[in-house]
Amino acid sequence: MRLRSALDEWFVVVVVALLGLALLGGWGAYGAVADDEDVEQRTVEAWSTTGGFDHGATVQEENEVFPVGTELSDRSVYFAAVAPELEATFTYAYDAPDGDVAVSLEADRVIRSVEDADEKEERAEYWVTNETIAQDETEGLAPGEEHATSFSVDVPELAEEAEEIRDGLNDSTGTLETAVVVRASVEGTIDGEPVDRVDTYEMALEFDETTYAVEAPAAEERTEERTEEVAVAGSSGGFGPAALALLGVGSVAALGVLGVARRKGTLAPSAAELERIDARYEREEFDDWISRGSLPAAVRERSRIEIATLEDLVDVAVDCDRRVLEDERDGRYYVVDGEAVYVYAPEGLEDGEVLEVDPQEAEEPTVIGDGSGGEDGSDESAS
Repeated sequence: MRLRSALDEWFVVVVVALLGLALLGGWGAYGAVADDEDVEQRTVEAWSTTGGFDHGATVQEENEVFPVGTELSDRSVYFAAVAPELEATFTYAYDAPDGDVAVSLEADRVIRSVEDADEKEERAEYWVTNETIAQDETEGLAPGEEHATSFSVDVPELAEEAEEIRDGLNDSTGTLETAVVVRASVEGTIDGEPVDRVDTYEMALEFDETTYAVEAPAAEERTEERTEEVAVAGSSGGFGPAALALLGVGSVAALGVLGVARRKGTLAPSAAELERIDARYEREEFDDWISRGSLPAAVRERSRIEIATLEDLVDVAVDCDRRVLEDERDGRYYVVDGEAVYVYAPEGLEDGEVLEVDPQEAEEPTVIGDGSGGEDGSDESAS
């Protein structure tokens, strides 16, 4: 009841404190949950492209090994004397969840002089010439569909042209290279993202007077990547967020209970309840001076002196060298001093009221002690 009284007295302060705890609990739980999910940057594959060459040569000259008209395909080395013209097809495609692009393929015959190879990733280019030998375009290419362009190269003729250019420049530095370079230009939308890019693929041709070698990717896959924020589970556990959420919910519930109790008028204890509380605490405070028992009716009928408080009655008992007797029958407190009886009646007891007791207990004689009597406990003032 004292708690209820304090809550009523400090109602506004308590409400403000509970509101603060509710906000703290809610915000803390949200923050803990958010912190519990760490966010990290991950590179993920968005879509991919595939480009590659298929090549071959048809035998054109009589020989002892290959009949004329024989199709030689995808060989690393061809014989220049019997199959000088290389025929090739470049095929392009892309793989993605969805897309719609325009693709342009342009094949150039390239002759160049580059810095001698010495394990460098990039070599200086001294000079270069190129000639477009094939070009194809398409609109609305979907994922999984292919777009291709075909071309042919007379490799011995290309090698001879390269030597003529070199002689004309009087160039003896660098390494002479011949190749077919395909540029794949892609423009449109892939996987919901705009795309405008150019990929380059190369088929290298190396001539050594009797044969020529072809080095080219058959199906080179290139991946387009993007960076995404990915939530990963943290290591803080779930107890912290749960406790904070419980704090917030409990504070809101307490606010509701206090509000209802205040509105109904049941928050503050009644005057009678407060009086009972005060009496109980006062009784406990002077417990060392009080004995419980039942006074005979004859003693209670002696000359009575009403005392206002239990504390005053205890003072009387100390002065008289007597004990305070709490009568279990009527709930009053007595100090017997000779023919006089000092009486304190707690609040709520009407004058003359006697509590209900068992009749047998009422007939039993009660010995009244003074705290200093003999072993038989008799009180000389009661004789």
